[in-house]
This record gives sequence, C-alpha cells and structure tokens, in this order.
Amino acid sequence: MRNTTRRRSVAALAAGAALGAVLAMPGTAQAADADGSCNVTEFCAFSGTDRTGSVRLDRVGNWSGSVTGIRSLANRGTAEWNADHIRYSGWANYGDHYRQVTGCLHFDEPGSGWTAGSWVNFPAPTALNRVEWGGECGSGEPTIKLGRPIYA
Repeated sequence: MRNTTRRRSVAALAAGAALGAVLAMPGTAQAADADGSCNVTEFCAFSGTDRTGSVRLDRVGNWSGSVTGIRSLANRGTAEWNADHIRYSGWANYGDHYRQVTGCLHFDEPGSGWTAGSWVNFPAPTALNRVEWGGECGSGEPTIKLGRPIYA
C-alpha cells in the first residue's frame, strides 16, 4: 500500500511539473485581418467566447507551442480531402485546478454563417498547445472533451 501511494504521489508531482512548464511558456500571437476576424483557410484562437475578443493565434498549417488566455477556437478551413478538420489540445485553467481539453472541429461551410461543430467555447481560460489539420472527425469524437481535474 505504501509503495502504491508513493508511486501515485510521484506521478502526480511529475504531471504537475510538466503542466507548469507548459503553462509557463510565453504566448505568441499573429494578427488576422484588420477587423480581427478569422480568415478563410485558417484556424483562429480568440481571447473571448463566441469568437470575440482579440485573435490570439491564426494559422493555415499545423501548429504547436503555447498560447494562453484562449476562450474560443474556430476552424475556417475549406473542403479539402483529409485536411479540412482540426484536432486540438490544451489545458483549461480553473484557478484551483487544470483540465486537459481536446477535440475535433469540422470546417466552416461557405455562406452558412458558422457551421455547427466548426467552433468551440472553452469553459475556462485555456492554454492551447497543439492544432493539427486532418480528415473527418471520427464518430463519437467530440468538439470538446475535458479530462479529469488536476489540482496544483
């Protein structure tokens, strides 16, 4: 029993240290067009919910790094075989704990406003760490999935 408790403690400390290192990285941002909207063919991360606030990150290709303070993410990609959906991951900061966030977003259909499933609101300020373009979201692959709470 004592060894099991010790292993769990060491694992929790290692996870906390890794999470702290990721969240301590400085954010990077690149501006979108002049009015702050998300351009077609890009994915964009916003500082506000419902695709509002400032654009903290916009990219056409795959991306990894760390951008903090994200409250919503949108996929403005266009129909392209095996490369029009995005899968993302990051960490939501609830103040007293963190939760991993992952998901898959469909591309926004042209002329539809915003297609359901092409954007997501995060439940708390999120540090986005990875976005990759790929094929269709699998059945049961949600727009957002929250991991278990990790207390710092």
